[in-house]
Amino acid sequence: MQISAELQFEFRKAKAAMENAQNICIISHRRPDGDAVGSNLALKKALQTLGKSVTSACVDPVPYNSEFLKQADEYVQDFNYEDFDLIISVDCGALKLVKFHEEKPEIISGEKPFINFDHHESNEHFGTINPVDKHACATCFIMYNFFEFCGWKITIDMATDLLHGIYFDTGGMMHSNATADVFKMVGRLTSKGANLKKISKELFHTTEVNKLRLWGRILERAYVNEDNVTVSAVNQADYSACDATPDDTGGVIDFLNSVPTSEYCVLLSEGKNGLVKGSLRTNKENVNLSKIASKWGGGGHPKASGFGVVGQLKAKTIWEVQPAEGETQAQDLRF
Repeated sequence: MQISAELQFEFRKAKAAMENAQNICIISHRRPDGDAVGSNLALKKALQTLGKSVTSACVDPVPYNSEFLKQADEYVQDFNYEDFDLIISVDCGALKLVKFHEEKPEIISGEKPFINFDHHESNEHFGTINPVDKHACATCFIMYNFFEFCGWKITIDMATDLLHGIYFDTGGMMHSNATADVFKMVGRLTSKGANLKKISKELFHTTEVNKLRLWGRILERAYVNEDNVTVSAVNQADYSACDATPDDTGGVIDFLNSVPTSEYCVLLSEGKNGLVKGSLRTNKENVNLSKIASKWGGGGHPKASGFGVVGQLKAKTIWEVQPAEGETQAQDLRF
């Protein structure tokens, strides 16, 4: 698979920084997903093979569908910056997703190397070293190429980590980012022993009843607005009623995105921290969701993006009088 000269340059710098470091911290973005966890753990295992001391960190816990990955239970939710001589972030499409820098601003001071592995179009290259490829389907895709570039062996467990991230970010190889190169890489990872059956089951075929109930509320509220956008929402009262959390919304947006006449879909979800998160998806080639999400300070990919705004959700209902069956006219009333 061809790697651009620019990415090779960043790969060389990243490899040198890792070889010169002994104590390394790898950060996954807040509310981590399959790609954030898979890329973190694959890199951790590779570096441990080189004799490095490596810590995986994230402000939020690993999601249940990634807990089966080996060493997923070793994540920490805080760390001492002074204990490390290299910091790496994986799959953080924006600096705010790193989160740790808010209380540890020295992370981005340049005092120590900070490697930023990512594949989001919105990435602002906030690291001192930036192996960023916006054309990659997942950070795990970039990580595979990095391991190949370095000549590092990909073990069975690493292959499972990488395939987990790729499978998650391509929606089980069903999204438009599942290109021929992606299928080739999946074949290589499978041939190395990646546990595709376990990955598929955990990501797409394991759903608790409380999550199903939450999805039911979201799907029941779905509507297509005047701009041909499919919209739905979920709030704190819904989480409480279903004994669920915001993480349980994962996957339902693919159903919202299946409306054939819709340009794109939006799922608004209310968080405990006073933020409303917007998740956007589309199947349309002429829609760039990263540009749309940027209107509210968000970003991501052309076909999958998101944003967060301060506030809370409040439903509005509009009723209008339309012609009765068999009639051609009605009063122009809307309330």
